[in-house]
Amino acid sequence: MKNVQVTELNISMVPVDWLFTRYQKLKKTRKSTSSTAVQHELMIIKEHLMKTDKSSVHHREDEVEQIEMNIPVAIRQQYVSIVEYRLKQYYQSIKRKHWLNAELQKVKPLEPKITAGMELSGVSGHSGLQHSSTEHAVINMFDRAERIQDEIWEVEDQLYPMEKALRSLDPDQLMLVEAKYFGREEELDEYLMNKFNWYRAKYYQVKKTALILLAQSLRII
Repeated sequence: MKNVQVTELNISMVPVDWLFTRYQKLKKTRKSTSSTAVQHELMIIKEHLMKTDKSSVHHREDEVEQIEMNIPVAIRQQYVSIVEYRLKQYYQSIKRKHWLNAELQKVKPLEPKITAGMELSGVSGHSGLQHSSTEHAVINMFDRAERIQDEIWEVEDQLYPMEKALRSLDPDQLMLVEAKYFGREEELDEYLMNKFNWYRAKYYQVKKTALILLAQSLRII
């Protein structure tokens, strides 16, 4: 089928993912030829894809191509693994923050009850002598709450760069990133294609653009 020229008569029988691949191939061919047949086939495919709302061909390709133009080849081979690692780190930090917040809530409700019932065992709290066991409990509780809060702030500082980067993604890109990288195990691409009901070319284009935008925001490239 890849050797068959797309026409108005047969385009409805051609799978959409193959049409997108064919479009990309013809677009590269157009740079080295001025054939009217190539131009006409490009127009047919583009109009069909736009009508069926299967792609924003021109916008997506130009976006990725413009970004990639300034990426050195050596870095281009590395940024994907770096971004994927950072995304997994981000997910683990999010889980850590949730756990810390839960621990902080376990400590905070005890404050009024213990403070109100705190008594010193006949010794002034300002005398420099030993504290009562109740006072020790209160001090330890506040120390623990303070340590937890400090760690929460530290985790939030670590999360900020990725949170800012994720805001640069469009809804499709963000949905793909969250589904693939924010889980106990990384989902397979084929599974997500079926889940989103996306054809192969669209899936990989969305994924590629999302990783490039994240790499740019994180200053990896």
